[in-house]
Amino acid sequence: MTAPTAERFATLTVVPDGDVHIVGSLHTAEYLAVPEIGATIIGWLQAGESIERCAARAEELVGEPVDVADFVDTLVEHGLLPTVGDDDETDTAGSAAAGWRLVGRVLFHPVAWAVHAALAIAAVLLLIARPELRPHYTDLVPTRSALSSLLLVSLLTVVCILVHEAGHVAAAARLGLRSSLSVTRRLYFVVFQADLTRLWSVPRRRRFGPLLAGMALDAATLGAFLIAQEFLAARLDPGIVQILRTLVLVQISGILIQTWIFMRTDLYALFTTATSSRNLWVLKGALLRRWLRRETAADGDTLAHATARELRWAKVFVCLYVPGLVYALGYLAYFGIPGTLRILGMATGAIRDPGLTTLAGWSGVAALVFVFLPASLALGGAARSGLRLLRTAVRRRAAATDA
Repeated sequence: MTAPTAERFATLTVVPDGDVHIVGSLHTAEYLAVPEIGATIIGWLQAGESIERCAARAEELVGEPVDVADFVDTLVEHGLLPTVGDDDETDTAGSAAAGWRLVGRVLFHPVAWAVHAALAIAAVLLLIARPELRPHYTDLVPTRSALSSLLLVSLLTVVCILVHEAGHVAAAARLGLRSSLSVTRRLYFVVFQADLTRLWSVPRRRRFGPLLAGMALDAATLGAFLIAQEFLAARLDPGIVQILRTLVLVQISGILIQTWIFMRTDLYALFTTATSSRNLWVLKGALLRRWLRRETAADGDTLAHATARELRWAKVFVCLYVPGLVYALGYLAYFGIPGTLRILGMATGAIRDPGLTTLAGWSGVAALVFVFLPASLALGGAARSGLRLLRTAVRRRAAATDA
């Protein structure tokens, strides 16, 4: 194998993370956990040492032969080292990321963070001091038509989600990390998702900014919407004021949902980063099944290899489930169900009077389809999951009886 050059390994990043080191690269969103000797070898390679020299130094250090060539091949297999053509791709991606980097420097400069915080504090103070500014489930119906209300709320929600996810991408770009904002479709809903995998390439304390960026923009825009209502309502058209009220509800809902840690939201990502828990979700499941006496062999192996710190934080995470579910059900009862019932009442009213011979009546039918189709698909999925769990429990009971 040709002796490596320092340039070949220059784009690798090595970040200590607990008892391992996380290796990342500008060439991929993949990462690899390596022991301390692996991190040391990468440092030697970045300094220009040959593979043979690194192998000799590693053997002296650990007291046994170390296959450095195989280690380098592993880095190649994971896409962490450049191959032919990667340089052109990197240059193209770097040009595309320049705009995101500029946005990130503007939106997440220390002064901008102070502005975000001030607007968030203003939002809290206004919601406390002015009860009439607090959202109500009726704000889910900003127009007199069920269908137009559904479409408008969906549009506003999509825009707010886009701003939230774009905040993650811009904050990561400010650190020099390329990210991506994908636009996908689930049924007929537009979904935006930011890929922040490359955050593993920076020290843990620098990951918090990009992870908080989405909620920071949510809180800042919430403050701006409330301030506009408080000081400009008399000058604005009533329809605009109603849209502002709907935006307040959408943003508060978005912030509340991000705190649903049991759904792997932004708060979950912050929790795992703060506690250095790399396997939290899997450990949580294994612990729950052990406590419910449904532990599998894989669960036992997972728990046996977990450290005491990992198990401690996994137990804390499990204990957040019950209050989290209660909190989520409370939100559904206060906003979701009443708002849906109001939409259904408006839709059935339009169908009944003036009837299906008019455009208003058929818009009511469309509104019913808009509400019931996603709900039926969600309930169907939940029913299928429940049946699978029931069949699994029956098989295990039968196996235990036969034994």
